[in-house]
Amino acid sequence: MAFDGTAALKLDFSGITTTSPAGSSGRTCLRLALSSATLRGPAKYKVLEHRRRRAQIRARHLLALMEEAQ
Repeated sequence: MAFDGTAALKLDFSGITTTSPAGSSGRTCLRLALSSATLRGPAKYKVLEHRRRRAQIRARHLLALMEEAQ
């Protein structure tokens, strides 16, 4: 089974846009992350490296599952 990206076609955002409503002083309604979640200091590199390694492990696992399904 090959990955064809059809899951991306099934997303429905129900008319949500990133345009600003009247009186919002230019800020959009949607936010990607809280500003307090910003990584700071020397420990941020350890956190980022850990996240990168976990993402690689997950990707390899997903690729292995996809190859088994073929």
